Amino acid sequence: MDLGIWSVFVAACVVFSLAPGAGTIASINNSMMGGLKSALQGLIGLQLALALHIIIVSCGLGALLASSAVFFEVVKYTGAAYLIYLGIKKWRDKGMLDIQEAANVKGYSKLIKQGFVVNLMNPKSIVFLAAFLPQFISTQQPLFEQYSILGLTVVSIDSLVMLGYALLGVFMKPYLTSQKIMEFVNKIFGTLFIGMGIALSRAEA
Repeated sequence: MDLGIWSVFVAACVVFSLAPGAGTIASINNSMMGGLKSALQGLIGLQLALALHIIIVSCGLGALLASSAVFFEVVKYTGAAYLIYLGIKKWRDKGMLDIQEAANVKGYSKLIKQGFVVNLMNPKSIVFLAAFLPQFISTQQPLFEQYSILGLTVVSIDSLVMLGYALLGVFMKPYLTSQKIMEFVNKIFGTLFIGMGIALSRAEA
């Protein structure tokens, strides 16, 4: 792959990853509630879903999602419902005890699954990638190699950006010292999750 084209792709990926979304909210929330280790577990789930999206696009299934209104609506509303569910759950949280206990008992697997579902059930991500990735693909070169390079680039950059957001959450955590503040923060993140769910429900293919 031409280095110049790849450089442009890297710049576009940075912008794509920096744009606030459900993954951003989840990364900051996990680090504030359970520390960097919790955030990393959630990040694994986010990136596994992103990698699956890239595989779907590279297999040509992204075009199906973009062209099938029914398929798009099913995925969209399922994802929106899950985000709203997470938001309601955050509103009901009284502090960080619930997340910490879940992490200790289940070895953080719950956070990996949560991150995976948050990213997986976002059809706009697949549609965007379906429109975005082919712009950097040359039909004169092996497709598998090109999609592999672009896919690894997307996942690597998004991982670094989400890690940055997680570190932001760790930085903010020491300032949240009381139960009342924690309850207020939970309501903020609950509202953000619900807002992302509503926004996703209104998305068009």
